[in-house]
Amino acid sequence: MSRALNLISQIVLQKPQPSFGSVRLYARWMNRNPAKVLLPFEPESKPNLKKEKVISLDPSSFKKFEDKPQVPKQPEKAAPKVAQPQKKPKEIKSKRDEVLKKRLFYLSQKKVFDDNNDIIFEKLKENDGRISNLLVKLKSKKDRQRMGQVLVEGWRMIVDGLEAKCKLNYVIFSQTEDLNNLRPFLPKTGVVFYKIPYKEIKLWSDLETSPGIFGVFEMPKPENVKQLSKPLPFSLICDNIRVPGNLGAILRVAVGSGCGKVLLSKGCVDLWDPKVIRSAAGAHFRLPIHSSVEWEEMPKLLEEDTSIFIADSNARVYEETSDNLVEDGDIPVLPYYGVQFPSFKHVTLIIGGETEGISENSYELAAQKNGLRLNIPLQRGVDSLNTGMALSVIAFEIRRQLIEAWTKAKNDRIAAHAT
Repeated sequence: MSRALNLISQIVLQKPQPSFGSVRLYARWMNRNPAKVLLPFEPESKPNLKKEKVISLDPSSFKKFEDKPQVPKQPEKAAPKVAQPQKKPKEIKSKRDEVLKKRLFYLSQKKVFDDNNDIIFEKLKENDGRISNLLVKLKSKKDRQRMGQVLVEGWRMIVDGLEAKCKLNYVIFSQTEDLNNLRPFLPKTGVVFYKIPYKEIKLWSDLETSPGIFGVFEMPKPENVKQLSKPLPFSLICDNIRVPGNLGAILRVAVGSGCGKVLLSKGCVDLWDPKVIRSAAGAHFRLPIHSSVEWEEMPKLLEEDTSIFIADSNARVYEETSDNLVEDGDIPVLPYYGVQFPSFKHVTLIIGGETEGISENSYELAAQKNGLRLNIPLQRGVDSLNTGMALSVIAFEIRRQLIEAWTKAKNDRIAAHAT
């Protein structure tokens, strides 16, 4: 009786099985995509399934492989190595010593190119005494004058000096690629090349972004400067130009207009100041420039038959009712375009600084030569122009008139010969 009760209680307490109906269950661990899943409650079908090859794990099947004798693989025969003759250490050392000896000889002779047509240079370490001593002296005006050398920065300035046949003594650079720009203009001997780190060049540079190359030239003398083209009968006197940028611009205009000579009075800024060199853009090497000239020596450096003109911004504006001529002291004043410059054999123009203006010495020199004052008429409210601008206006007017007169005379000669 008790056994029957236990059986009934088990049946009652047993949880009912859920009815899944047509829900299909797939195993989560299956990685393969089966062709078809066969379920027991689906109607019988005849699926077309591939039969996979079953690997037998019977130990007797492994004996077949053990009975076969294994033939060892023979290594491939490598190509026979050709024995190369090895250089003896003595030969290598002697060859290296010979190259070094030849290089030192070339450096002592200041030879520029070696046997392979490569530029010979000496690589220096940081804070080398030779570089610091040289650059310190070149930064000082007194030492520059005493040594007769000048420092320029940038390969373009170096090329300008070489084209003008100025003597180049040193080249200090940081990258060998910069030497390629100088190669066509370099002489065969006489130049020493030093390679130093760029950060050291940057310390000595006056620019925010240094080009990375310095050139040291012998200071050109006025009588040794070779001009690329025939100059005009036109000279320039700078009277107390004290701003470096203005003097550089004046020199640049003088070269462009065809000026034959520039005289700097005593009191002008140093001709070889770094700012003057940069703003002049190579004019120092293409134009004879006499610096620190006393006024007593001015007539000796001028042409005997020259005519003096003063660019005077303080002159009163001319009046048409008075034949374009106004007397101001002993020197008359005219507009710059009212003068026929081809009628003079030679023209000398005096231009003064913006702060000091024209000095009494300039007026005295002009009075001795029966000179004139030139004025640039300006709009009301404008007192004057920059010295470089004023010079460019007058200098290129002189150039225009001279070239126009020469062209007309040439055409007249051709016409005369033709008839």
